[in-house]
Amino acid sequence: MIPSKRTVFTGITAFPGKLYGKVLKTGKKRNTILTGTYVHESSKEEEIRKFKTALEESLESLRILITSVESSGPDHKEVQEILETQAMICSDPSLSTSVQKRILDLGENAILAVQNVTHEITEKFRAMENEFFRERVDHFQDVSNRLIEFIAGKKEEDSFLSGLKEDLILVARELTPSQMILMDKTRIRGIATDLGGKTGHMAILARNYGIPTVVGLKDFSTYVRDNEFIFLDAEGGNVVRFPTLEEVKYYGFSSTYPVEESGAKKTRAVSKDGIRVKIKCNLESELDCEQAIRSGAEGVGLFRSESLFLKYQDSNVSGEEQFRAYKAIAEGMEDKPVTIRTFDIGADKFSTGEEEENPFLGNRGIRYSLSNPEWFSEQLTAILRASAFGNVSILLPMITGPAEIVKTKELLEECKRKLSAQKEKFNKKIKVGVMIETPAAVSALDLIAREADFFSVGTNDLLQYIMAVDRNNIHVSSLYNPYHIAFLRALIRIVEVSRDYDKPLGICGELASDTNFTIFLIGIGIRDLSVSIPFLNPIRKIIRSISLHQAGTLVKKVIELSEEENYENIEAFLFSKHLS
Repeated sequence: MIPSKRTVFTGITAFPGKLYGKVLKTGKKRNTILTGTYVHESSKEEEIRKFKTALEESLESLRILITSVESSGPDHKEVQEILETQAMICSDPSLSTSVQKRILDLGENAILAVQNVTHEITEKFRAMENEFFRERVDHFQDVSNRLIEFIAGKKEEDSFLSGLKEDLILVARELTPSQMILMDKTRIRGIATDLGGKTGHMAILARNYGIPTVVGLKDFSTYVRDNEFIFLDAEGGNVVRFPTLEEVKYYGFSSTYPVEESGAKKTRAVSKDGIRVKIKCNLESELDCEQAIRSGAEGVGLFRSESLFLKYQDSNVSGEEQFRAYKAIAEGMEDKPVTIRTFDIGADKFSTGEEEENPFLGNRGIRYSLSNPEWFSEQLTAILRASAFGNVSILLPMITGPAEIVKTKELLEECKRKLSAQKEKFNKKIKVGVMIETPAAVSALDLIAREADFFSVGTNDLLQYIMAVDRNNIHVSSLYNPYHIAFLRALIRIVEVSRDYDKPLGICGELASDTNFTIFLIGIGIRDLSVSIPFLNPIRKIIRSISLHQAGTLVKKVIELSEEENYENIEAFLFSKHLS
């Protein structure tokens, strides 16, 4: 009997594309690796020897992978950075010390000690409020898996995802960076995972390799079977079991979006009636600059400076380390505008001694920075120094009113005075902008406009706060609805106030990269989008295919449907506008 009940599983698009194909499930084989146990006093030295040997073998395997990636050219710098970070974790003396201490003090064998040390680290990362850091858990899990495999002398999955004989869609609970790097990318044509988000390494690597991918599907892998055929809709963020013939008849194994355009096609985003839209990119690392330039980015609309904590594995990234990273971006973007957001972190992320019941509403973003003025000044000084090497501006997160901007400017002026006394070069007129991501900022935008040089909308947090919903809570995540009239009206108000006060306005949140939302954003007056690098081409193509009149008509229809709370029709309507 052929099953016929169509079932849709909703997740998050990591890299777009639509395809219909056969499933290959993975993730079971690691379960056969030996589990940890306790050992007699006489066996402790042998367990330490096993661990040290495994650590050396792990580092050597990572060096081989890094060399392989380096030789494949500059297009895989993100992959190289992931591997180098894992090598850094393996080389960290605290890892070796912690594992050996558990063996000696607690009598754990090498496998159990590695598992427990890794668990302690990953739990700290999982408890962090910022999604960027939570999704870096897979760094440590990958290191742990590699160490345990070497300790146990088992490498069962080395060839499991290589040497495949047919094109497949890979389905898993989650995939580690090593699995994705080593898998046969000529045969793995799509990926669907239960875990993961847009900023995690599964998403980063999927974008790097141009593989249509949907992550965050919750428990999808428990329903699907090996060799079953599914429809992966990595544009809508869905996976469909038992799809209709109408859905799949046009989709074989192909991604509808190329990673980048050829030089001849890389033109500016100008609508049919001559409306110019700047398309910039969001940057996670200074190593991304080359790819951004090659893909036609008109600048960096958002560099998340907190990503440096991942790179240096330290909450105390020095001012010199920051300066080098900011300078590399300023120079790498060839004098195009570069917006550096100051650290968007909260007291729950580092050893501040503070405990918060609700870190989303706690000491985060600009609040944390202003409560640590010496630390904040070090960052402002690093950005100022980098401004001598390119077109750099400063962006402040989590602003709720003008006072926070005034206090930041006072610190900034003090940093300028010190640099001038040291005869350091910097841009004396550096621009200071603000993230509009709180309802308070939207309401007080006219007052904020008196102090800020420009606005950038952080749609992720803004929607979360307007809707009073934790977007990571599966029980209420359906309420995280960008089509809600309250959110759409907030966007329209932001555009109106920015016009009234002649303030440059951009969007750098996830909606900027959402191709279903592009025409709406242009229709309400957005003229500056900062998107993930793989979406530069698709967004440009959509803008070049429409007129402002068409966009305005679409806005009216979307507002009308939103007021009626007819959200399903909004989604269908938006999607149908750029099917061509």
